[in-house]
Amino acid sequence: MFDLNKEWSISFAGCGFMGIYYVGAASCIVERFPQFFEGASKIYGASAGALMAMILTIGTPLEKSCLDLMSMTRDARKHKLGPLHPAFNLQQLVRDSMTATLPADAHLRASGRLCVSLTRVSDGKNVIVSEFDTREELIQAVLCSCFIPFYCGLIPPTYRGVRYVDGAVSDNLPNCHLRNTVTFSAFAGESDVCPRSAFRLHEVRFNNVSIHVNSQNCYRVASSFFPPEPEGMAEICDNGYLDALRFLQDNGSSQIDLEFIHSLFCYCFAQNLFNLNEIVGLKTRWGMYNATDCNPFTLNLVCVPALCEGCREKHARGSMLSQVRERVHGNMASYLRIPYALPMDSALMLVNRVADWIPELPRGPGWLYGTAGRRHSPAESGEQGDPLT
Repeated sequence: MFDLNKEWSISFAGCGFMGIYYVGAASCIVERFPQFFEGASKIYGASAGALMAMILTIGTPLEKSCLDLMSMTRDARKHKLGPLHPAFNLQQLVRDSMTATLPADAHLRASGRLCVSLTRVSDGKNVIVSEFDTREELIQAVLCSCFIPFYCGLIPPTYRGVRYVDGAVSDNLPNCHLRNTVTFSAFAGESDVCPRSAFRLHEVRFNNVSIHVNSQNCYRVASSFFPPEPEGMAEICDNGYLDALRFLQDNGSSQIDLEFIHSLFCYCFAQNLFNLNEIVGLKTRWGMYNATDCNPFTLNLVCVPALCEGCREKHARGSMLSQVRERVHGNMASYLRIPYALPMDSALMLVNRVADWIPELPRGPGWLYGTAGRRHSPAESGEQGDPLT
């Protein structure tokens, strides 16, 4: 049982693209028991868990985080090699998202309360950082915690001049051993908020995270690196919402019919109800048929718009026959393009990443074409040809 009379902390485990699970869980708790996050003395996180810890500490809107994550998922899936394609730069996408959403005083809000798990490259030791002098330092710390070696690149980012990699490499669930620390994990295990598993063959611990060995967790591990279809992401988010509701129920903070919510989520996606007004109307209509005499049912309106937007793009392609034709032709064309397109994409992304490593260079490859054009243009370089006589 969770004791509100004592000081408590929260810890999020790393889980890659399964971080959409945390969005669903957090939206449920923010909706029904906001004091849980507001009153926590420390919020720890590793990798994707560090992102969620930062979002909750600073107060970034969860709907914006859900939209950004669905956008990253869409970018990852549009390439034939998925996230392993050289054109997919996860670190840059995460940086762009934080740069666009973090307020100017984000480092002041986070210092002393947000604790980010890092792994130092030089000795492999775990380091917990919680003080940030500038907004850029906060961004760099989270980027270091999210850097998976080889998956995200070859050269790790730096925080205060020291290179770090994913905090999950050394401690994937920071301070989970403390008595009043509430743990979140996207994998079924012994964490306080996590999926429930009907059976398990064995239990393993990956850097402090309890993981049951079963087929469902194997799927979740694969989804951490290779995100599923939008409907799969929506289901993961839905499961996070329901598991957080169970946690609140177990601690006496919420009374609601979980099966009723799950059936409504499934109905919305099965009927292709991707319009928010339709969903709100459905919620109102179905609320009268709630058999339990508990608190009024409220649908998770934080995540549904972003999830439905991602699903709408997939279902707006036309009839089933046209989708099959498009998939067959598209796959054949993409496979034929790989032998010559992949080296070109790799070279282009190498130029982009070299430009990122050298701060003096402008971002993107456009500067290269511009420089070449200026060198070969007499008018722009100030050279005048001899007039005809």
